[in-house]
Amino acid sequence: MSDGYLRPTDRPHLTVVGEEHVPPRSQRCKRSNIELIDETRQGEILVSSDITDHPETLLARASEAGLPIRAAKDGHTKHIVLDAVRLHGIDFRLFDPRGLYPHDDRMSFVFIESPEHHFLDGRLVKITEEGGATVLSCPSLRLKSYLEDWTDCLFSWVRFFLMGDLCWSRHEDLQGYHDYRGVFEVVQTTRGSAEAEDATFDAVLSTFTQHAEHWRCEVQRTA
Repeated sequence: MSDGYLRPTDRPHLTVVGEEHVPPRSQRCKRSNIELIDETRQGEILVSSDITDHPETLLARASEAGLPIRAAKDGHTKHIVLDAVRLHGIDFRLFDPRGLYPHDDRMSFVFIESPEHHFLDGRLVKITEEGGATVLSCPSLRLKSYLEDWTDCLFSWVRFFLMGDLCWSRHEDLQGYHDYRGVFEVVQTTRGSAEAEDATFDAVLSTFTQHAEHWRCEVQRTA
C-alpha cells in the first residue's frame, strides 16, 4: 500500500514536498520502496545490543560464545561482532507525505539467523551500513502524530495472528494491544481463525488508506 502512494508517476503531487530544498545527491534515498531480503551477509557484522529488552543477557551469551564485543558510537549500546549472518524478511518505506524523516521512515521485519549462535535467531533487526560494516540494530520509526495508532493496530494484528512474541514500545510496551486483542478475539470467535485473519487485515489496510489520504490531502492543501 505504501509503495503505491510513494510512486511519483502515480502520485505526482508528492514531488511538491521539499521541492525548494533538494538534498545533496549523497543524502538522497537510493533504496527501493520495498526490499525483500533473503541473503547471507559476510564481512564485519555488528549486532547492536539494543535488539532485545535484555541487552545484558544477550551480551553475556555472546561472551560465553567467545564473540568480540565492541562499544557503539553512541556510548550506550554495544555491538556483537560476527563475520557472517543470515538475514530474511521484508523492509519497506512507510508512506509519509510530509517527508519529515527521510532517513527514518522505514519499517523492518527482517530476521537474523545464525547457525553457530542460536541465541540470535529470530531477532528483528534494521539493516544499515557504517564504515564498510553491516550494522544490525533495533527497528525504529519516527512518525510524529502520523499513523501512530495505526502502527499499534498493525503490530497488534501481527502479534495476535502471526508472531505471539512480537514486542514494540511507543508510550508504553505493547501500546494498544489489549484493546485490539479484544476486537480480534471477537472476530475470531464469530468468523473462525482463517477468515478473521483476512478480514481484520483488510481492515488494517483500509485504515491505513484513510490516514494516508487524509494527510496526502492536507499536504497538498498547504503546499
